[in-house]
This record gives sequence, C-alpha cells and structure tokens, in this order.
Amino acid sequence: MDTQNHHNHHDNHHRTKPLREGLRTMFRQSRYYPGQPREEITQRVVSKHIMSIIPFLAAIFILAIAGIVGSYYLSVYQASISDALTLTLINLGGFLFMILLVFLFFSILWIWRRNKLVITNEHIVDIDQTGLFNRRVSALRLEEIQDISAKILGPSQTIFQYGTLTIQTAGERKNFIMDYIYDPFELEHYILETRKKYYESDQENTL
Repeated sequence: MDTQNHHNHHDNHHRTKPLREGLRTMFRQSRYYPGQPREEITQRVVSKHIMSIIPFLAAIFILAIAGIVGSYYLSVYQASISDALTLTLINLGGFLFMILLVFLFFSILWIWRRNKLVITNEHIVDIDQTGLFNRRVSALRLEEIQDISAKILGPSQTIFQYGTLTIQTAGERKNFIMDYIYDPFELEHYILETRKKYYESDQENTL
C-alpha cells in the first residue's frame, strides 16, 4: 500500500510541470493524455501498428537508394565536369537531399510514437498526431460506450495482425474509429472488461 502511494506521489510530482512534461515526453512515450486529472489512473497505452508508416519508410528507402546511385555515378563522371561551381552545387544538393531524408525518417517515427490510444479507469482517449505540430485529442467516457466492434480485413492485416476498432457512442456523438490497431479483437475484449470494472466500481461507491 505504501509502495503504491509512493508511486502515485511520484507520478503526481512529474505531472505538476506541464512544460517540463512536454519536453520530457517529446522523444519518449507518455502514459498520460493532455489534461489528465491526477486521480485518473492509466490502465493501458496502445500505439498504432508499425504497418501504418511502412509505406512512408519504404518511400524514403527508395529515395535513399536513388541518392546513393546518383552519388556513385557522379563520382564516376566527376572528372568530366569542368565547372567547379556546378560540381559544388551538385554535391551540396546531394548532401541536403540526404539530410532531408534523415529528417523525414525521424519525423515519421516521432509522429508514429505520438499517435496512441490511452485507456484509463474512466476514459478512452484517442490522440492523433497528424503532423509535427498538429495534434487532436478525443476523449470518451467509459459510460458513453454502447458497443464495440473489431475487424481485420485483407491478407496484409491478417498476416500482420492489425485492424480497425470501432466504438459506438451514446447520443449524437460520432463513433470512435481507430485504425492500425494491433490485435483489435483482444483490445475489444480489454475495453469491455475495463468498462465492466468501471460500472462495478461505480456501484460500490454509490452503496
């Protein structure tokens, strides 16, 4: 019990400085969603499947191969280029091109790490990082969940075990649709169990 209280105190200590927390979690996965109350406990953090960024990484890989091949042929025919300024501009352009690819590579990884689903004892929070500086946070209370469905379609999703999770909400709110979820059937069961525990805890508190 004392260990748990110490752990909660330790978490609260690190969450009292929003700016410091933002800088600290810039390159590390955070277990909290923005504005999460101190008394709310994170149960699970789900990242998107790596397949969500494979096309972008493949494109960067192909461009890098093209850049390497171009550099090879440039070194072969470098002696035939008599203009020093032209040669300097070509080398500078190639260098900047490779720097751009490295920047894009780490940017894609960073954006992928920032896209996540945070499940707490009260909410399901979908965090969508759509760019380096664009982020959307959608929160749904467990009591607002009416139904959950999961699906895996196509050979790629079947082989790599990822799919789409849809949460139907009460009222006029839009449904939560989360794609590139690893093993969505397992996550569907986990959310249903979390909601069940939420209602059981709420009933105990009302007695």
